[in-house]
Amino acid sequence: MVRVAIAFNKLTKQIQPTSVGHTKGKLHASTIRARLASSFAVSKSMFIGSTSRDTAIRSTSDVDLMVVFKREEARWGGSLVSSDTLVGRVRNDLNARFQTTTVRRDGQAVVVQFGQGSEPVDVVPAIFHEFRGSAKAPVYLIPRGDGGWMETAPEAHQRYLVEKNKQSVGKLQKTIKLLKHWRASRSTNIPISSIHLELLLASENICVGAKSYANCLAEAFMLLQSRECRGLRDPVGVAGVLYAVQTQAQYDQLLSAVDYAADHAERAMYAQSRNDWKEALRQWNIVFNGDFPA
Repeated sequence: MVRVAIAFNKLTKQIQPTSVGHTKGKLHASTIRARLASSFAVSKSMFIGSTSRDTAIRSTSDVDLMVVFKREEARWGGSLVSSDTLVGRVRNDLNARFQTTTVRRDGQAVVVQFGQGSEPVDVVPAIFHEFRGSAKAPVYLIPRGDGGWMETAPEAHQRYLVEKNKQSVGKLQKTIKLLKHWRASRSTNIPISSIHLELLLASENICVGAKSYANCLAEAFMLLQSRECRGLRDPVGVAGVLYAVQTQAQYDQLLSAVDYAADHAERAMYAQSRNDWKEALRQWNIVFNGDFPA
């Protein structure tokens, strides 16, 4: 059991993002903010996702920047335009500004890659939708990836997750990072929404109590498996249903990956219960596709 705990502690340190790359990414995000504010009617911008929630991991997490545009930038003839239209306008504008930099679309965001040593910046265009709930939390509309729009409430979710992380004495954040490492451990990333994953674990108190990271991960996989990765109704009560994936193909891939991970995590926990640390380490290495410290 001690050997397994040491391996997990080592892994949590290995997957920490480099401070230099993250700092450079944030500095580049400031340049992007200024450019978009000069080209469009912008209300505000904010860091969201793993950047704001401190759940980024090394080499796979971008700096997430949500830019809130005034509604006139997304309206035509009294109706909202396709979200693809706004994403395309943002991409074209940033292409014109950063001509020697890779600017591409990736689903709901525009990704700006400034070069080696800097984390990419994911620019997510948004428009204000309404205030909702007893706390009057702001809800925004962001691109869904298929031309439609979906709701998000990053400020309310961040407050909720910060409080839940305190209740877990910091284990929630680190468990999320371990799950993101699992997600990235295949040649093709396992598809699952970060906010779905974080709010699910937080709402179920998976990481609360005297639990090891092995316990937290095993319970997380079993929870995903038992729920069959269904959509999660927002525990904060402001953003409707938060889906784990966007397409049927992604759903099928996720279910298969979760079943596989849950099976081997259960085997690892059984080996630990028999003090067979060698077998436990072998099983966790299978879960992480060979990317787990020996």
